[in-house]
Amino acid sequence: MIRPAKFADILRLADLAVEMHQRSVYADRATLEIARFKKLCIPAIQNHGKGACLYVADTGGRVDGFIVGVIDRLYGISSEFYATDLFFYVSPTADARAASGLADAFLRWAEGAPGVIEVRPGISGAMEGWERAGKLWERKGLRLDGAMYVRRFK
Repeated sequence: MIRPAKFADILRLADLAVEMHQRSVYADRATLEIARFKKLCIPAIQNHGKGACLYVADTGGRVDGFIVGVIDRLYGISSEFYATDLFFYVSPTADARAASGLADAFLRWAEGAPGVIEVRPGISGAMEGWERAGKLWERKGLRLDGAMYVRRFK
C-alpha cells in the first residue's frame, strides 16, 4: 500500500536512509547525518500535498520504500514550477510493486500541484542498478531530458 508518511514513520525512514547510504557509492566516502534526514522529513510530512510530498510503501505495517518530492520554481527564475524528487528509495526486501506505486503517487501529486508545469525526477549513479529507475520513469511516460555529470574528489 502506498500512503502519505506519518510522523511515526520517521524512525523507519531513517533506517531506510542508512540502508540507502550503505548501498551507495558514498558509503565510505561521505558521512550520513541522520538527524538532518529526520529534519527533512518533518516539513515534507507537514506540507504533504502542498509544496512537498513524502509517500511510503507500506506492506503489512512495514515501510520498505519512500519518495520525497518538492516543488521549486522552474530554473529558479520562472513564475511556473516543477516537481522533483529529493530521495526515492525502495529496499531490496520490498514488494516488487513498491517502486512503481511510489512513482505513481509522486506523479499524481506533481500533476495536481498548482502552477506545476513539469516533473523532473532525478536519478544519480550513486546506487547500483540505477538504470532500472530510468526504465521505470520511461514506463510512466517520462523521457530522458539532458544529463548530469559528476567528478568525485578524494
